[in-house]
Amino acid sequence: MVSVCVSALFLSPLVTSAQSLAAPTLTLAVSKTSIVANAKPAYNDLPTISWSSTNATSCSASGTGWSGAVALAGNQKVNPPVTTTYTMTCAGAGGSSQSSVTLTVMPAGTTQVASVIGAFDQMTNNATAQTQAGFKHTWSRNLRVGSSYTNDVYALQTALTLEGVYATEITGGFYNKTLAGVKQFQQKYGIDSTGFVGSLTRAQLNRLYGN
Repeated sequence: MVSVCVSALFLSPLVTSAQSLAAPTLTLAVSKTSIVANAKPAYNDLPTISWSSTNATSCSASGTGWSGAVALAGNQKVNPPVTTTYTMTCAGAGGSSQSSVTLTVMPAGTTQVASVIGAFDQMTNNATAQTQAGFKHTWSRNLRVGSSYTNDVYALQTALTLEGVYATEITGGFYNKTLAGVKQFQQKYGIDSTGFVGSLTRAQLNRLYGN
């Protein structure tokens, strides 16, 4: 009986240590492998990157419009302007695991392929098809970092996502990542890239998405 107890005392820390040093695992997937450039789909129809991990204490991502520390599991809408490979690395006491997915952005001129992909997407999600041209909002107030107009900022972030210049959670808060997205939007349409949503930027937004 004594020998059994002594063995248990010595083996228990070893088992615990082995469990804590288990190698991390990572599962990474994207809902679509290709999109058409400048297609401006409905927000819910944007490609979604999903991931989950085990035995990890931290994860980070890299790719156009989405990079930095992320949760150990989750999903993220993306809309890159060019073909992009998204890479995620998860690390823990037992090492690290890395995985990548590639989202191909086809030129807008590839109409035949685009039509096939578009038709398939619409057949698999009628609700999305009905809202393909459905996002509308009119911006009548200037917006800047810290603006309290939550509805306007929420709509702004949605528009920036559809434009492929914002790939972060839509919160209604105007902070650094929204500022960076606004600057990219302004550069895209030849507006002075200050990050301030003034009359020229609002006019462009309203031309694209206004009621």
